[in-house]
Amino acid sequence: MPYGKGPWVGPVEEGTKAFCACGESSDKPYCDGSHHRLGTGKTPCVYEITEKKNYAICQCGTSRTPPLCDGSHKTLS
Repeated sequence: MPYGKGPWVGPVEEGTKAFCACGESSDKPYCDGSHHRLGTGKTPCVYEITEKKNYAICQCGTSRTPPLCDGSHKTLS
């Protein structure tokens, strides 16, 4: 499963979350261990969510503020 062209946007509950950083998870935006199984050399982005609300989670792999989307996908061709 390749990286997406835009962010995943939706509600995220409070707590420590492991977000997919390899683009291969079948449970995006969350890590499902695909990076390990496929030997991608990447590890999930572990992030503390302190407030339940909608988040834009990077799915293109180019954000400078992972796991949060910073709009970098807009510059991809």
